[in-house]
Order: sequence, then C-alpha cells, then structure tokens
Amino acid sequence: MLRPTGTTAFDAVASCVSLIVYLGVAVAVLARRPHQAYARVFFVVALTSAAPYVLTLLEWWKGTGVYSPASIALVSAAFCVGSAALFHFTQVFPWRRPWIRAHGRWLIAAYVLPLLPIAVAAWVVGGLMMAMQSDQGSGGLGAVSAGLSDALVILVGLPFLLLIGVVLPLAGVLSLVKSWREAKNASNEPARQATFWMLISQLAGGVLAILVLPMLGLAGVPPLWSTIFGGFAYAFALVMPIALLTARIDGDAPASTPQLPNSATPN
Repeated sequence: MLRPTGTTAFDAVASCVSLIVYLGVAVAVLARRPHQAYARVFFVVALTSAAPYVLTLLEWWKGTGVYSPASIALVSAAFCVGSAALFHFTQVFPWRRPWIRAHGRWLIAAYVLPLLPIAVAAWVVGGLMMAMQSDQGSGGLGAVSAGLSDALVILVGLPFLLLIGVVLPLAGVLSLVKSWREAKNASNEPARQATFWMLISQLAGGVLAILVLPMLGLAGVPPLWSTIFGGFAYAFALVMPIALLTARIDGDAPASTPQLPNSATPN
C-alpha cells in the first residue's frame, strides 16, 4: 500500500530473478533432502513468495488493472502463510529448537487463524483504495470513507496483521540469533555460517523492503536512488536461499549444542 506507483523494468527483472532463485533453491533442497523438515517448510516459503513476485511482473506487463481487491487479498493471504512458514523454518533450521518441541501445536494456529481475517480486511482496503483512485481520477476530492462494517473488518484484522507482520518476523530473527550462538559455541562452522548469512538477509533486506523503500516513495526521492536501494533489497533477499542451498546441514543438533529450557518464548 505504501509502495510507489508504477513498476519499472528493473522491478520486473529483479522479481523474475528472485522468483526463479527462490523456487529453484526450494526444489533443489527438497530433492536433495526430502526427509528434512526445513526443506519442506522452505518450499512453502518459496511458494508464498511467488505471489508478490508474479503480481509485480503482471503489473509491469499490463501496466494497469492488476491490483484489485481480489489480487490484494490473495497476496495478503500468501503473506500470512509465508510469515508463519518463515518462523516455522527458523524453528527447524539448522535443527529443531526447544520451543517447537514443546509448543509446536501453536504453529497450526499461526498458519490458520490470521488467514481469513487478513484476506477479508485486505479485500476491503483494496476496494477503498480503488474507490479513492477512481474518485480522484474523475476530478473529485477523493473523499471516500469506510462504512461501519468496513471499519470493523479492518479493526478485526489489525491484531492479526501485528502478529504476522511484527511478532512472527521478530521471533524468527531471535530464533536465528540463538541458533547462530549455539552453533558458534559448539564450533559447528556450517551451521554458524548458514545462520549468520540468513540473519544478514532477514535484517538488512527486511529493513530496506519494509521501512526504507516505502519512505523513499513517500518522500519523493529521485527514482535513481529508489532503484539503488531496491537493488540492495532484492540482493539481500536472495542471500537467504543461497545460504540454504550451500549449507551442509544434516538437520540434527550436535551433541555439544546446549539445549535451552523450554518456555513459552520462541527459542
């Protein structure tokens, strides 16, 4: 919703490359290690990430008419599943963490509960955005407001948006940090390197994509700088699948890795 209007050729090419890399790595890792939980979960992450990449390609190809309430709801639903899957991945890579051993059933709720509220709220918001654009294009003041039912739908979706957009990503980063520390303490170099680069990918790429790029568009920064920062965001996002593809992980925690006590906080 905060992204700058219009999709450039650079966005289309970068989205195409990202789509190919994510799906290619997911298929390769799944074929190589079909019995590993993290390989199956990352395949889900790749599938859900395909939705926004494909939509960006379609927007560049067709120009207009791609973003509709239905397409926005579809991408939002994919974001819900992808956010839960990404947290799930950090709980099973490079090995199963104590939290998922003790509270793995909560993941079912994380996958299922936000899906419908977020999709419906995104549909409503998408309809309001289209109405505003239509009103502005017809010479009006763009004074389109939500009715009571629409406002209630959006309010109901806000807690779930907080869960999938803030809580789960932060919990996933913390899980990667703890896995990195355990791998370092256990002198497990393959696991340490893989989790380190995944942390770089999530922190740098996430900050650029979620915070920096939308602010550049709102602030009216020249397109050249937006393209440069966008290139960094795409590049950092590709670090994670590449780190997974090159990792030499068997999926089991080494015997010397300290096991933290179980708690309700993701470990």
